[in-house]
Amino acid sequence: MARTALLILLLVGAVAAGYDALSVSGEWLIGAYKAVLSPLQGPNLCNFHPTCSQFTRGAIQSQGFFPGLLMGTDRLMRCNTVAWSYFDTYYDGGVIDGRMSDPVDNHIAWSRPPDELGFVVAAQADPARDNTGGSRALASPSLSFADYLYSSGEFRQAAGEYLRIRWLGIRSQTSDVSVMSPRLSDYAGLMAGESYLQAGDVAKARHAFSDVGSPPVRDFGRYGLARTFFAEADYVGTRAALDTITSERLARQSRTLSGWTLFRQHRFRDGASALGTFATDEPSRRLAAMDGRDIRRRSRLASTLLSAILPGAGQLYSGRAGDGAYTFLTVAGTGLVAWWFAAEPTVRDRTRVKVSIFSVVTALFYAGNVYGANVAARDYNLLQERRYVQRADSLFERVRLQPDYQPLLDSATVDSTQSGSE
Repeated sequence: MARTALLILLLVGAVAAGYDALSVSGEWLIGAYKAVLSPLQGPNLCNFHPTCSQFTRGAIQSQGFFPGLLMGTDRLMRCNTVAWSYFDTYYDGGVIDGRMSDPVDNHIAWSRPPDELGFVVAAQADPARDNTGGSRALASPSLSFADYLYSSGEFRQAAGEYLRIRWLGIRSQTSDVSVMSPRLSDYAGLMAGESYLQAGDVAKARHAFSDVGSPPVRDFGRYGLARTFFAEADYVGTRAALDTITSERLARQSRTLSGWTLFRQHRFRDGASALGTFATDEPSRRLAAMDGRDIRRRSRLASTLLSAILPGAGQLYSGRAGDGAYTFLTVAGTGLVAWWFAAEPTVRDRTRVKVSIFSVVTALFYAGNVYGANVAARDYNLLQERRYVQRADSLFERVRLQPDYQPLLDSATVDSTQSGSE
């Protein structure tokens, strides 16, 4: 009775002091693995960063003892001789210190991996195309030089020239005698944004587009802002900027860019529907038909049940034959050792300690195999969706998304003619 009371008091005191028996047990298991098994495997054997022991520790700390332990056992079975064959498909985070990046967050079965939309291609202009349809009747020597720099790919220098013209135009409009059409000044401001966008300086491009605020061309600036958000993979911000555009001249580009953002978010049916009646050219018509129904998928439930019946079968079903074979050998091997010790306990394991240890290890690897099969099916589906996005990207890149600034120059020509006649 006294011992029981003492034990209860110790447990109460440990809980009050913040002692977590499961966390400490997890640390002991990881420490034992690093001290006993890891040296036997040789140096630098682990294929992943963080290493398996670091991965398991992080999984336990972030997800709790039992989920973290399942994630750790799944990682041990994935760390096999064929792991590198899945590089750039299931492990696409790059290489760190000679190992494949494989963080804990990528293997939480109840959430999507972070940053899994990694194929960002800015919706920028084609420098080989003439933005204005070839008209330069109005162009001053300075504007001609800026256009020349832009067409030559000298985008930062072109941006500087366009901004200088833009500044001169604003200054002339505030003086008593205007020497430059407001539309020409707006054109220079928009082209400065285009130049910065081509140069990859999104912050300056956004500032240049924001500075174009006169009512006739305000929607052009808003559309430019939307493209800067797209370049930063802010797809919600892109659609929010597009929703403020009312100009019919930008309706097709706005709807197409909005559809592209939906494709990037794996909302294929919504993206295809967004193109609607604006799918007039061949790439757009093909995109309007890509509603995601033809994507090859694997059932997570089926994958989980298969591995519950036969270890590794779910991984094989999800396209990872190497992981499936290694998983089967691991679970079957530890189970066979446990059975061998249990077959003649009086000879091989009188105290039944070894049977207990290998039975627990077998159960852990079996549970990790079931968990890993579920994640493998999810990763297979995400891989197919990413490839689908890449197919869509190749089509969207063929659609001209830069607006036509020719009307601005035409208006500037009219303004200049009228002022000259006066």
